[in-house]
Amino acid sequence: MQEEDHPLRKMLYTFCLLSLLVAISLTGCTKEARQGMKTEQPSDGQLIVGFSQMNHINPWRVAETNDLKREAEKRGAILLLNDAKSSIAQQTIDIRSFIEQGADYIVCTPFVYEGYDEIVELCKQANIPLIMLDREIRGEGGVDFLTFIGSDFYEEGVRAARWLAHEMDNTAKIVELKGNDGSSCSTDRKNGFASVIDTIEGMEIVVSQFADFERIKGQDVMEGIILSYGKDFNAVYAHSDEMAIGAIQALKAANIVPNKDVKIVSIDGSRDAFKSIIAGELGATVECTPRLANVVFNTIEAHQRGEAIPPKILMEDRLFDSSNALELFNEGF
Repeated sequence: MQEEDHPLRKMLYTFCLLSLLVAISLTGCTKEARQGMKTEQPSDGQLIVGFSQMNHINPWRVAETNDLKREAEKRGAILLLNDAKSSIAQQTIDIRSFIEQGADYIVCTPFVYEGYDEIVELCKQANIPLIMLDREIRGEGGVDFLTFIGSDFYEEGVRAARWLAHEMDNTAKIVELKGNDGSSCSTDRKNGFASVIDTIEGMEIVVSQFADFERIKGQDVMEGIILSYGKDFNAVYAHSDEMAIGAIQALKAANIVPNKDVKIVSIDGSRDAFKSIIAGELGATVECTPRLANVVFNTIEAHQRGEAIPPKILMEDRLFDSSNALELFNEGF
C-alpha cells in the first residue's frame, strides 16, 4: 500500500522549491545590477558612451551631467551613466561595467589627480578611447588617454587674482577657500592665484583652508576662520561659487558686509553667483563652464573620422562682475 504524504514533508518540499526559485531570481538580478541595469539596446552603429561622474554634490556637477544627457539624446547616442560618489574604487567598478556593456568611448571626471592608473590601463586593454573631463590626472593626453577637455584652472586663478588686486588697489589680507585636496583644479587655482599675489607687496594670503567645493562647508570653514582670526582680513578668494556663497552667509551672520567690508571673488560662473553679484554681495566670478557636452561629442565624432585629436582641449572662459552680470543673467546665461 502506498504511504500517504506527511504534511511536514509537503511543507519542506515547498520551502526547498521556493528557495531555489528565489536563488535563481537573485542571480539574474545580480547580473543585471553588475551590468548597470542597461535596458536600452543599441541599434546597429549606434554610439555608446560611458560617463563616470565623480559625484553630484553641487549644482555645477548636476549641470554637467544634464548637459551630457541632453547632447547624447540629441545625437542619438546611448549614455551609460554612474555616480561614483567621490570614490576612485567605485569609478573603477563603473568603468569595468561600461566596458562589459560595449561602450565605444568612456568619459571620466576624476576626483583627484593621482590614482587613475588602473582605469587608464583598463581602457587601453579594451581598446576604448578614454576622455578626461573637467579635471586632469597624472598622464599624457594622446598617450595615456585620448584627451583632456575642460578649463585652464591655472589661468582662472590668475584672472581672479588680477581682478582682486585691481579692486583692492594692490592691498589686501586674503582668506582662501580651496576645493578638495589633491584635485588638479584646486591645485592649479591655488598656484595661479599665488603667482600673481606673491608678486604684489601689499597682497597677502593670511588663511588658506579646504572646503571641498561645497556651500555648507564653505560656510562652516568661514565661520571657523572668523572665530579664530576675528575680522583681520578684507578679501576672500574661493575656488568655487558654492564655497563663496557659503562664506557670504557666514560673513553676514558675523555682521561683516560682503563686497563692502570684505571683497569676494570666486570661480565657476554659476547662476547663483550671478544672483549674488546682482545683489551686491559677490564681487566677481571667473567662468568655468560645465557645458562641455558639445565639445565631447564633437571630439568623439572627429576621432571616429580619423582626425588627429589634440592632447588638451581648453575652453575660452570669461570673467563676470557688476559690469556684465545683470545683462547676461537677463539673457538667460
